[in-house]
Amino acid sequence: MPILSKDEAQTILKKVLSYSKADECTVTLQGRTRGNIRYARNNVSTAGATDNVSLVVESGFGKRSGVATCNEFDEATLRRCVQRAEEIARLAPKILTMCRY
Repeated sequence: MPILSKDEAQTILKKVLSYSKADECTVTLQGRTRGNIRYARNNVSTAGATDNVSLVVESGFGKRSGVATCNEFDEATLRRCVQRAEEIARLAPKILTMCRY
């Protein structure tokens, strides 16, 4: 998938946040382009580039949190990603904070 425009990214982020039922929800959209060159006998034999975009959803219920990722952005996949993060959060143990005096 090619790198998204600012408007496309904002549309996806707003959509994902609207699906969330958690107390807290953080959504991160990451994209990167990678290239490679292969040499044989001091000459370039092949070259290529790949684009990758991924979405990370972190959902929280009180002191429990869960994370899910996806790299497809159709509505069904985005909904499943949010639901999975929320399921993981509900099953996760409570995070205990330690205070040192």
